[in-house]
Amino acid sequence: MSGKRENLQRALSQYVKDTLSHIDTVRGFCESLSTWTDERKTEWTKMKEVTDQQQLAAVLEDTVGGLEKLDCFLDAVEKLAVTSLHVFTVEKPVLHLPEGIRPEDVQVVIFAARMICPLLLEFKRDASVFFLPKLQNVEVLIYQLNKYIQTTHKICDMLEKSSLSDLCLEMNVKPLVDLDVGLSEDEMQRMLHHINQLNEIRDDQPFRMVFLFQEVSCSDFISELNKRRSGMLQSLEDLEQFAVQLDRMNKGAKISSVAGSSVGAAGGLLSIAGLALIPFTAGASLGLIIGGTTLGVTSGVNSVVTTATEIGVNCTYQNKASESFKSFMENVQSIQDSLQKVYCQPGLNIQLKAEYDKVFPKMGSVGRGIMSLITEVSAIKAVQEANALRRASRVSSEIINVGQASVKGSLVLSNTARKFNIGLNALFIGMDVVFIVKDSIGLAKGSETEFSQFIRARATLWCSEMDSWQKIYDFLCKDLLTSEKDKAVLEKPFYPEKEI
Repeated sequence: MSGKRENLQRALSQYVKDTLSHIDTVRGFCESLSTWTDERKTEWTKMKEVTDQQQLAAVLEDTVGGLEKLDCFLDAVEKLAVTSLHVFTVEKPVLHLPEGIRPEDVQVVIFAARMICPLLLEFKRDASVFFLPKLQNVEVLIYQLNKYIQTTHKICDMLEKSSLSDLCLEMNVKPLVDLDVGLSEDEMQRMLHHINQLNEIRDDQPFRMVFLFQEVSCSDFISELNKRRSGMLQSLEDLEQFAVQLDRMNKGAKISSVAGSSVGAAGGLLSIAGLALIPFTAGASLGLIIGGTTLGVTSGVNSVVTTATEIGVNCTYQNKASESFKSFMENVQSIQDSLQKVYCQPGLNIQLKAEYDKVFPKMGSVGRGIMSLITEVSAIKAVQEANALRRASRVSSEIINVGQASVKGSLVLSNTARKFNIGLNALFIGMDVVFIVKDSIGLAKGSETEFSQFIRARATLWCSEMDSWQKIYDFLCKDLLTSEKDKAVLEKPFYPEKEI
């Protein structure tokens, strides 16, 4: 056997074997879909009931593991979508598939993958980063997991309506490539070059990304991200600064609270001591009472001023953060709208119609089956992602009421009560000590307010989303100039036109 013949036989056999392996991966996942779905729904239910970070982390560990299994399935679907239909041409006797596998069934699965592949864009994010255990984001995580479940079912439903279940795959049986059919050296050289190109195309992630857009121009998404990226990054930077300022204010307020409560506690002790010593000092201890009362009044005034200042500063930064979130989400809406066009394009676009006209009309029942599949896929429309995502994020309604001022209110109450009823000082000293400990612990922990925690959690989530969009953008830009040439290679007949 000549070197060209041997190389062609090896390359073609491997390409077919890889194709069958991807189909096996897809079929295996579809067959276990109900189990996978039950696991994700269990996690979805648990997420709705979690009350602390540790519980959420345990649930999301299982979720991320399940999404890793999903990634293997999605990768196989994507590779099938960019697999050549023409390698599996029925009329040519070069390729002999293992028993129980018809070339036309393989073609139908490839065709189904092409029709459904725009929905794969929904999953183009790093799940391990997006599904971080942050309680502040739990509603968004619940929504996104549910969306993953729904979209996965759509993909599997369409694939199962193809010939997927009819394929009897025996992965240990190699396909037979018969090149002893009168191929010339030039023809074998051309086929070898072609199959090598097809292998490169299937492994080319930038091309696969462009291919997912099908008939929708990639330029819309590229333009939107170009136009809005800097403003979105600035919004995220502003949010971090607002969180820093809120934490600084919280820290200062707690220091003031600790100091004021300490002064109040000292005043209370002086007042009690003065009262206790009156019988023994013939009234000389009244100075202690007066001093203690003065300290109590000073402490009360300080607490009132601190509380009012903190409320004002918190409201200012909360309003600024709300405006930044609003601006950011408007930009998110525009980018999601550009992706929505991809999700919602008809199942049978111009490119796929051309492929169908070339391959399937002469295939009898298989051709009719694929037309039925086309009708069903064409009826699928993606759920309005951007609006649902906006509802899920609840930016406007998620502005959390910071509870620090109410804590200070208790201290004000204790100090005010101390001024007017010295006999209750002993009780309020105990309360002051409780709040001194609470605020000191808060200082030791870094003094993050609930609102700043929310800002940072949500900013982290959207940073991960922007990273995902940037990756799509980079892939599109990298392959945009060569994608048409690669598509032409994919659509080009593989076997010589003359009868073999």
